[in-house]
Amino acid sequence: MLRDIRLMVTFYATCAVHESGHIITLLSCGGRIKAVELSGTGIRIVIKKSGMIPVKSSLFILLSGPAANMIVFFMIKLTGCGGVFSLLNLMAAAYNMLPYRSLDGGAVIDLLTEGSAFERTVDTAMIVIKLTVIVCVTAITCLFGSIAMPMLIASIALFIGDIRR
Repeated sequence: MLRDIRLMVTFYATCAVHESGHIITLLSCGGRIKAVELSGTGIRIVIKKSGMIPVKSSLFILLSGPAANMIVFFMIKLTGCGGVFSLLNLMAAAYNMLPYRSLDGGAVIDLLTEGSAFERTVDTAMIVIKLTVIVCVTAITCLFGSIAMPMLIASIALFIGDIRR
């Protein structure tokens, strides 16, 4: 990605679509933004801690990023266009719904199970799923070579991040 400026711009445009979905929904639910950080891994929103946001609103905010990516994907497909931007939006939606705590999917699972009788069971199931993802991506890397290596590295890094929490 770093060798092709067009791909880098497309990546960050996809991230901007995703985070815009979160930002629009957050602001419409009365939340406030402290900062928006740009890094090599994407864009991160830091929220001002000014009271509690209801669970229903938090769920809506978490799901609005992947939803924005899916809307853009379908809009591009309906116009008969395609290309990297369309594919990256589809991939961003799917990737962000993975069950890692630092991604929207894991945050949704945490939000829905926190404090429940099923919290420990869900945590154990999520560890099994994450390890299965790592094993599958490792197998894909062995079969197809280094093309899957970034996904393997990301899966391992996200797993370690979840374990450290």
